[in-house]
Amino acid sequence: MPHSTAQTLSRPATRVVGVVAVLLAAFLTGSVGPVAPRAGATGYSPQVDAPSPYEGQITCTTAPRPGTVALAGWLTRTYRVTGSMGMMRGCTVGGRSEHKDGRAFDWKADVRRKATRRAAYDFIRKALATDAQGNAHALARRMGIMYFIYDDTIWSSYYDFRPRRYLHAGCKKRRTCSRTLRHLDHVHISLGYAGAAAQTSWYRDRGVPSEPVLHPGTTDLDASETAVTGLTVPATGAVTASPYLLRAGVTYRIVATGTALYDPAAAPGDANCTTATDGPVPSPRGPLVDPTSALLVRGFGWVEGSRHPASPYAAPTAETRGLLVNGALRWEGGCQADHTYEGWYTPDTSQPLQLQYADPTPGDNTGSFTVYVARDDITRDSLAQ
Repeated sequence: MPHSTAQTLSRPATRVVGVVAVLLAAFLTGSVGPVAPRAGATGYSPQVDAPSPYEGQITCTTAPRPGTVALAGWLTRTYRVTGSMGMMRGCTVGGRSEHKDGRAFDWKADVRRKATRRAAYDFIRKALATDAQGNAHALARRMGIMYFIYDDTIWSSYYDFRPRRYLHAGCKKRRTCSRTLRHLDHVHISLGYAGAAAQTSWYRDRGVPSEPVLHPGTTDLDASETAVTGLTVPATGAVTASPYLLRAGVTYRIVATGTALYDPAAAPGDANCTTATDGPVPSPRGPLVDPTSALLVRGFGWVEGSRHPASPYAAPTAETRGLLVNGALRWEGGCQADHTYEGWYTPDTSQPLQLQYADPTPGDNTGSFTVYVARDDITRDSLAQ
């Protein structure tokens, strides 16, 4: 770990600031103060987020991540005596830093000023407190905080948020360090990938627009750190492809919700069923194929993603009206009154998620579906339209 006695966090002198003001205005949403998650929130989970692992900066970007912007805005609005010393840093400035990939915020709170020192420590205490359910460091975990540094001290998730003395890597002794490198004039906050992408529960509960978490340097979706990410699929028969890849051997939970009017004279259908005279019936399909044993023979494990077995799947027929996931119907559970279906998909090669509503005559169709890639802990009810 790079954060022990000597820390690698470069001087926050050069910032890319043009985009910050715009993003702050766009993402300052939600109520003030930590609150319990709403059961009706999209992507609700009854679990408190796991502590962020150490995820050091690898890639570089020119704009802050949505979670970083939302947290920065909440802190400066909640503690109005404080301010901002910036988020971004140029890719060529200094050493490794989460400022370079949009996951860090320098929160202006000078220890010499009683009001700002009190504000900083008030937040640190609240972030590290145990909640009513007995979850240690609950708010820090829900915010996806990886570590923060203030007043010659670092608290990091990967050391159980224990306070440790901090010395910047560029300083031989504290007395020769600047106040900024000692973090006496600001609190440095670094977020893990999930928190920075607004995928942890604090951001989801506030409706902060999120982004999927990708494995660094790739377009591969991280199925464990991405709580939920959605795509809109029209009922017109057009193929919707994800901007990310699903990794070979990783099991992804796919949830589809919504209806389509596939025949102006008929009742709406959904991802799995059509409407007959006596009610909804599963759409016609080919024979079911059980993929589980074949995948296990090929040696795929559960290092990432769901432990649920991959769903049996069926190829469409000429009469199928239903939502295809990479060319097949994969929905479990028969016809659902809320038109929401789940399936688990394990690709055997890396590929985009491809979604298409199958219909022999899609030209007159109306409606659309929302399709989520969601972790198993995200409740089905929170995804149903």
